[in-house]
Amino acid sequence: MKLYHIPSTRSVRPQWLLEEMEISYDLIRVTREMSLSSEYINLHPQGKVPVLVDEDITIFESGAICTYLADKYLDQGFAPKLESPARAYYYQWLFYAALTLEAPVEQYMFHVLPDLPEQVIPTQAKVRVTPEEAQQWFLKVCKPLNKRLENQHYLVGNRFSAADVVTGGVLLWALKLGMMKQECPVKEYLTRLMERPALKKAAGDLHQMESL
Repeated sequence: MKLYHIPSTRSVRPQWLLEEMEISYDLIRVTREMSLSSEYINLHPQGKVPVLVDEDITIFESGAICTYLADKYLDQGFAPKLESPARAYYYQWLFYAALTLEAPVEQYMFHVLPDLPEQVIPTQAKVRVTPEEAQQWFLKVCKPLNKRLENQHYLVGNRFSAADVVTGGVLLWALKLGMMKQECPVKEYLTRLMERPALKKAAGDLHQMESL
C-alpha cells in the first residue's frame, strides 16, 4: 500500500488513519516537479495529494480514502457496521467536514497564504470573501459541531472513527491559521485529537502550510 503525501496537506488525514490502524504502508513524498509529471497525473488528474494505491485500486480525495480504509478494515472499528443506525450519522459528519466545514477554512487560508499554489481554483475564486467573512462563516458552521460535542468526545456514537479523522484534519488547518480563538467544545475536541499518538506521528511539522 502506498500513500502519496505532502506534509501539512489533506494527505495527513489518511496517513493519520493508517497510523491509527497500525497498517504497513509506504509514504511517498510528492515534490512540485513530480506533481506535474505525466506519471503522477495518471494517479491524480489535478496533480494533487493524497493518492492511495492499494494493489489494483488507485484512489484520490482524502475523505474517500479514509472511508475506503475504514470499510476495508471494518473489524478495526473506525466506521460503524453497515447495518448500524450510526452509519447514517457517520456519513453525515464525513460529508459535513469535507463540504461545509472546510469551505471557510480554505477561503481564509488563501488570504493568509496568498502565494499558495493551487492547480484547480482560479485566482479570483480565492478571494471571494474577506478574512473577516470567512471567520464568521467558520464560526457559523462550527455551531452544529459544538452542539454535538457538548456532552461527548467523538462525533459518532461517542467512539473515535474516520469521521473524526476527516473533521480533525480540517480543524487542524483552522487552528494553525489562527481561526480557533475562542474556547468551545470544538476546540476541546481538537485538543483531545491532537494528543493521539497516531496524529502526532502523521502531522509532523504543521507550522508550514504547503501546496494543498
